[in-house]
Amino acid sequence: MRLSGKTPKQWDPRTELDNLAQQNFSGYVVETLYNGQGIDECALVFRSGQGIGATYELHFSNQSVSGDAALGLIGNALAVDAGVLDVVELSMQQVDLITAFNSKLKLTKPIVRGQFRGIVKEAFDRSLLPHSEAEGVAADSKESLFKKFGLAGIDQVR
Repeated sequence: MRLSGKTPKQWDPRTELDNLAQQNFSGYVVETLYNGQGIDECALVFRSGQGIGATYELHFSNQSVSGDAALGLIGNALAVDAGVLDVVELSMQQVDLITAFNSKLKLTKPIVRGQFRGIVKEAFDRSLLPHSEAEGVAADSKESLFKKFGLAGIDQVR
């Protein structure tokens, strides 16, 4: 464990991701965050200083996004206020195993030093989350929960 329990504000992802690239870091940066509706988790995988993989888990809506599609979500997540970051160092062989068993997380083009600053957003934007995340809120409204459990109309009983 290279770093544990830092917020994105304490760690400055725009600078520190480039520093990891400069140091030829192999491992991953993982963040657990609150997106305004629930808990999400994301990871950016490095091999010899290059970002080679990305994954984003939206636990509230039970979704997973990997590879290039996850990269924008991670850049957004690294700008959130309510998040906790860990940086875990691995050998290149361990990183190769991760990508071999999770080929979906591979990026089509590696991210190199100097490109990480452009990935991290200035501020977290919930509208960048996949649409079903927002739809999950409507699906779990009080009325839909009552219907799901066979109690439709119960809030209208006097």
